[in-house]
Amino acid sequence: MNVNTFIGSLPRIVQKKVWKVIDENGNVIQGVGATDNLKSTAQKYINDKYVGRNLTLVFSHYNGFITIR
Repeated sequence: MNVNTFIGSLPRIVQKKVWKVIDENGNVIQGVGATDNLKSTAQKYINDKYVGRNLTLVFSHYNGFITIR
């Protein structure tokens, strides 16, 4: 096995994105992430959890933990 093949076979390191959930009054309710790192997935989760509320997501940070895929 050559070096490039070995490096290509290693798991990829992905940092998880975290968004702040902000309510109608501008208060932060919680932080949320998504398994696929997409804002749309996190927004769907929040919409399902808080039905009937107008909540927005604002990018907060990358999570300090690193997930290996």
